[in-house]
This record gives sequence, C-alpha cells and structure tokens, in this order.
Amino acid sequence: MKNYRGWFQAFLLLTVVWFSSFGCVTKQVWSDKREVKPYIDTIISFYSNVEQQEILFLGEKYHYIFSENTVAFMELLKAKSFLKLSDENIKVYATINRGDNRKVEANIMLYFKESGRTSAQMSWLTKHGFNARNVDRYFGKEHRYLANEKVEMMTVYTRDYSIRGRRYIAEEKVNAEVVRLKKPMQIEIVEFYRSDKKSRLYKVAMTPLSVTADAGLIIVGVGAAIIYAPFALTYAAYEEIKGE
Repeated sequence: MKNYRGWFQAFLLLTVVWFSSFGCVTKQVWSDKREVKPYIDTIISFYSNVEQQEILFLGEKYHYIFSENTVAFMELLKAKSFLKLSDENIKVYATINRGDNRKVEANIMLYFKESGRTSAQMSWLTKHGFNARNVDRYFGKEHRYLANEKVEMMTVYTRDYSIRGRRYIAEEKVNAEVVRLKKPMQIEIVEFYRSDKKSRLYKVAMTPLSVTADAGLIIVGVGAAIIYAPFALTYAAYEEIKGE
C-alpha cells in the first residue's frame, strides 16, 4: 500500500507540474499578439531558373525569390503552352513568415475548366495531381447572386501549390528593364507585426538581381552568377501567358 501511495503522489505531482507548465505556455501564446497588416503588391513580371528550380515574382515593392517546393510548379510551367495556361487560371495568396519578415510563402491555386479540354490535356492534369470539383460558373470570380438567379454548375480541375522563398526590396532600374506582363497581377500579401516592444523585424535586403543586356537576370554577389529567364525562356512563348 505504501508503494502504491508513493507512486500515486509522484504521479500527482508530475501532473500538477505538467498542467502548470501548460498554463504558462498558453499564457505566452495568448500574450504573443500579432497585428495583421496585409499589403498589395503589383507583380509586373515572372522569371524562372530551370536548373536551380527557382521562381521569381517581380513586384513594384518587392522581389520574391522562391526556391523551396518549386519542382511541381515548374513542371506545370513547362506545360503551359500545351495546357493553354493564362492568368485567369491562377490565384495567388501570399504570407510573410510570422517569425522572420524576410521569408515569404505563396499558395498558388490553379484551375482549369473541364469543358473544351482535350483528352491529352485531361490526362496530363489527372497525372499531375489535379482533382475534379463541381463549382458554380462564377468560380474564381467575385459575384453576388440575385434572389431568383439560377445557379449553373460546371466541373473544374484544381490543384494547390505551396512554394517558399525570400523577399527583397525592389529596385526601379531592375523593374524598368525586365520583360513585363501585359496585365500586371495585384496580389495581397499578409504580414504580421507584434504590437508590443518585443517585436523583432529583420531588415529586408535590397534585391540581389541585376539585368543583363538581353533582359535576363543574374544574382550579383559572392558565388557563381545565376541566370534567370522569363517562364517560357523565349519572349515569343512568354507572350502566351500574358493574355490580351
């Protein structure tokens, strides 16, 4: 009986300590208040580096260089002409890292309407992780239904990509020389700020990019230069993704 009581008392003590520490963690989480301050950046150009599997979103405010989880999305870009990819197929949602404001994550939703697709295109989509969804015909667009308006449904194939990288302050002379989109894309980037004095914001560096004579991009600095080109690698093919 004494051994049982001793074991029980030890268990009770450990339980109390565990819950106490849990309470401290809970208080710390609730006290770590962060203010959400989204901003809008206008993306004027997209570049990529096929060898390094890197993707660049060049905005008016910042340059975003993505190097993590980009392989699958690069596969899509290689097939963009075959799939007839356009800006209306893409929705981008971006978030700045809560702990390091130099880091960024972009969630990219791709969707293609089933109607008008060839069997070869449908085969490519299903083999590359796209799933069928039944949605209303205004899917991906802002629309407020009227009281008696008929809801028309359609089938789309969708997939989400999540890529991570770093952001840099844009430079006007770089933006002035890049191959630009005909229709710049405005995206909302969610950023977090601590409301107390403990907030730590890292200094966001200036863009490491420089423009070459043929509108290519290179990373300047220590190490080998990395060459970037528009998504399609040739200007003529790049026109196809820009829309009219």
